[in-house]
Formats: sequence, structure tokens, C-alpha cells
Amino acid sequence: MTEEESKDNQNKHQNDSLTEQIQNDKENQDNNQANNEDKETLSSEKIIENLKIEIDELKDHRLRAVAELDNFRKRSEKDQSDALKYSISNFAKEVVSIMDNIERAKSSINQDKKEEKSIKSVLEGIDLIHQSIVSVFEKFGIKKIDSINQKFDHNFHQAMMEVERDDCEPGIVVQELIPGYTIHDRLLRPAMVGVSKQTDQKTDISREKPSK
Repeated sequence: MTEEESKDNQNKHQNDSLTEQIQNDKENQDNNQANNEDKETLSSEKIIENLKIEIDELKDHRLRAVAELDNFRKRSEKDQSDALKYSISNFAKEVVSIMDNIERAKSSINQDKKEEKSIKSVLEGIDLIHQSIVSVFEKFGIKKIDSINQKFDHNFHQAMMEVERDDCEPGIVVQELIPGYTIHDRLLRPAMVGVSKQTDQKTDISREKPSK
């Protein structure tokens, strides 16, 4: 082999090596670029996922805040309504006492004297006052408790005595000593009542053992 051919082979080998190195460098560069793109893709997906989570949390916080605000508004409206409805409770108790006195005055007059002219005019005046107070009671939601012949209820009645009765079952209100009143859905004053119980004779009979 001549010297010139040897040089050509050497140059060719160097060129092949250089070409191979360039190709390797290009492949490495392509691989690095692909890896970087994959990393960027993964990073973007993670960011989007985190943003979705944050958005969901913000939506949940917003819904909770709206619900709490609505509950607060409802409580405030109820408190304000209750304050308006029950603010006159103490005054109403005093007016109820006046009603008691009016009804006692009417019932204390004998039936025979009610037709006398002087007494009749007084009764008419008392009736007008009574009707005016009843109208005021209706306006402010004050109602008399219906007690007679009703089952005794400790929420509305205060038992003052027991009355022996054979014509009704025990625990029935048979006397009303002082009427009770409610204001809207609350008790203003309990009715003071007499409650039925079995007579001693019926009690003794109920305790007797049946004969064999």
C-alpha cells in the first residue's frame, strides 16, 4: 500500500469516527430534549392538577361561607322577630291582672241587681273596658288557655287542689281558679286549676280483691 493510500484510509477512518461522534451527540441531544419535554409535560400536568384541587377547595369554602351567612341571617331575623313578639311580656302580665280584676268585678255582682239602672250602667262600662282589653290581647297574640274539661297539662296548668269526681276520669281540669294565658307560642301565665280524682269509695272498690 502506498503512502498516499495509507493517508486516505486514515482520513476516511477519522471522518467515520467524527461522523459517528456527531450522530451520537445528536442522539444524546435528542434524548435530552425528549426527557426535558417529558419533564415539562409532567410538570404542567401536576400544576393543572394542583390548580383543580385548589379551585375545588375554594368552591367548598365559598359554599360553606354562604351557608353560614344564610344561617346567621335566619337566626338574626328570628331573634329580631322574637324580640318584637315577646318584648311586651312583662307589660302583658300586668294587663292580664287587670283583666282578672274586671272579671271578678263582673262575677261579684248579684244577678238580681244587674237589672238595676245604676248597676246596669256600671256593667256596660265594665263590658266596654273588657272588650277593649280583649281586642288588645288579640292584636298582640295573647290568648286565654282553654282549661275546663281538658287533660291536666303541666306546661299550661298549675294544680291548686284535687276535686273528687265520679263523672270523669282522674286528671281532668274541673275548676279554674285563675285563668292562664299564652303570648304567641309561649306561656305567659299558667292557669291555676282544680284537678279531678277518684272518690274514696271508688278508690276503695278498686283496691278490693276479686272473690274466689
